[in-house]
Amino acid sequence: MQSPLQKPLSERIAVVTGASHGLGQSIARHLAMLGGDVVLIARREGPLNSTAASLREMGTRILAVSCNVADRDQVRRAAQEIVDEWGRVDVLVNNAGIPAPRSVPETEFHDWDAVIGTNLSGAFYMTRALWPALTAGDAGYVINISGTNGVRGSSSPAYASAKFGLTGLTYAIAASGKAYNVRATVLYPGGMDTGWRGAPIGVKPRRETMDPDEVARYVGYLVTSPTEFVINESVLNPIAEPFM
Repeated sequence: MQSPLQKPLSERIAVVTGASHGLGQSIARHLAMLGGDVVLIARREGPLNSTAASLREMGTRILAVSCNVADRDQVRRAAQEIVDEWGRVDVLVNNAGIPAPRSVPETEFHDWDAVIGTNLSGAFYMTRALWPALTAGDAGYVINISGTNGVRGSSSPAYASAKFGLTGLTYAIAASGKAYNVRATVLYPGGMDTGWRGAPIGVKPRRETMDPDEVARYVGYLVTSPTEFVINESVLNPIAEPFM
């Protein structure tokens, strides 16, 4: 049995979007290991329910909510379900994201709307819908998962714009939240071994691609850090690519 010191998120409520696979799943699992009660949010019910079942075996409370974060009405309903079930939110990890065409001529208007809607607007919708719940406690925390494209840009107009936008959103959250002890961090992870865009998992050497479980541990460090300071931005890269 773990001691309370090993369960720093005991009696804390964490919400993770895009939680049915990849980094979101790893973050949800790690926060549950730290003792948190975790709300899993994802669009696809099958993988969502499968992830929820595996995490419940750890003995923590899990709430699975099917929701497309780009849909305002679905986000409002999801937020209400969370509040009705648990009353408040202590941690929100805006991780949900979709890939985008790689160049301007490849990007149609509907591609732009879809990517901005999920990767940027979805983070705002979820944060805004849960704002009363995040400020109801004594020290809420919002983490926005961006990527190194949010620092150096990329050839994809929609993806890069969404990731740059998350930086501005994070600082706005921090400015509005400081009166309520709500902290906000934008995290820029580099290449991760998550199967993004269909890439094979477990092929590249670890020094060239990061284990999502280790990135999740860093998220756990952030949300359990002392409440009197905040890490505003953090870049994580594989050791083989140490610079931007």
